[in-house]
Amino acid sequence: MVDPLGQHGSAREVGDAGDAGDIGAVSFDLDGTLYDLDRARRPLLWATFPRWRTLRVGRRVREELRGRSFDSGEALLQEEAHIAAERLDVDVDVARAHLHRVFNVSLTTVLHKVGPRAEARAVLEAIVARGLPIAVVSDRGHVREKLTALGLADLPWAALVSADDTGVLKPAAGLLTHTAGLLGVPTSRLLHVGDRDDADGAAARAAGARGLIIAENTVSPLSAVLMALGLSSSTGSPTR
Repeated sequence: MVDPLGQHGSAREVGDAGDAGDIGAVSFDLDGTLYDLDRARRPLLWATFPRWRTLRVGRRVREELRGRSFDSGEALLQEEAHIAAERLDVDVDVARAHLHRVFNVSLTTVLHKVGPRAEARAVLEAIVARGLPIAVVSDRGHVREKLTALGLADLPWAALVSADDTGVLKPAAGLLTHTAGLLGVPTSRLLHVGDRDDADGAAARAAGARGLIIAENTVSPLSAVLMALGLSSSTGSPTR
């Protein structure tokens, strides 16, 4: 989990704008996109006490590894654990266990309390109603558990993709090209929605996909997705 860049103003599309009708599938970043990181920050601090240093080091190490492609998720997790162990002055196995506890177990517990963005379910259901497959593409693991905590796991997700499983970290193109393959669409017809241009937007550009960076300072950030699809943000019905 990492802090967003704090985008302001309107949501921004990246990559080839194209036509809404050309979009064949929609993928979503998880942290900071399907839920509000600002709302989760304080509860996560309480949930991870007394491992605040692990939280800080873990965030920093994952950021330093951003954009790299490992042979597997296991290789990524081991590299991360080795670096964190050195900085935390603990054994590698201990560091890996602590990272798992903070970023998977504790965060999932927090998400039960925080919940998704208010408009998330309505937006996702409108996309599904249009017949478009949806996916999650996350830089952390335990995606299904986190979706369950957010109350969104019952939606018909066509793919759940994570760096912890694939060994690829955004903005490397591999996460989105892999996701597009799972969804059965060319990357040019994939719309990826995220909160960070340096990660989600850059990954979309690298993969040749379309990207949408949500605006944090709006009442319903995810409603911009419906506009990008040519749907009404209030009803989910076509606007043209």
